[in-house]
Amino acid sequence: MAAPNLVLLAFDESDHSVAALTWTFETILKEGDKLTVVAVVGSEADKESTISRTKTLLRAIWQTTNINVVLSIRVLVGNKPGALICALVEELNPSLLILGSAGKTQAKGLLVGSVSNYCVANAKTSVIVARLSEEYERGRTGGSTSQERRRSKSPLVDVLNSANLLKL
Repeated sequence: MAAPNLVLLAFDESDHSVAALTWTFETILKEGDKLTVVAVVGSEADKESTISRTKTLLRAIWQTTNINVVLSIRVLVGNKPGALICALVEELNPSLLILGSAGKTQAKGLLVGSVSNYCVANAKTSVIVARLSEEYERGRTGGSTSQERRRSKSPLVDVLNSANLLKL
């Protein structure tokens, strides 16, 4: 049996990161894996409420998947989320980093800065940047069941890979 993977998921409570978290449970994680959800907040005062909201969401998604994984949450404080996430990658050495994309165009992301762009360029692990499909954003699922959606198409259709994704 293969050793469990440690997957790190950057989480900012946006629809995109919630979808990335759900997709991670449905597609990436397997029995025995470890998932660490990391959030970056601007001040210590925001830490406890972020942990509470993230725990509630994580528990709700986990309970629907029926998969035995080890879960943890890390909340970091600072104003440079990309750098903080990459530092945590170096500390924990996960097999994969997953981020939800805010759906900006590539040009806009470059102009205003992007945590995803920063992590793809600097994280010392494989990176998946997942973006919601337009169909998913509009809320159309076509009446399919969760299991049918899992087999057919993920709500996360754009997957940008770092150069070292091939090592998975």
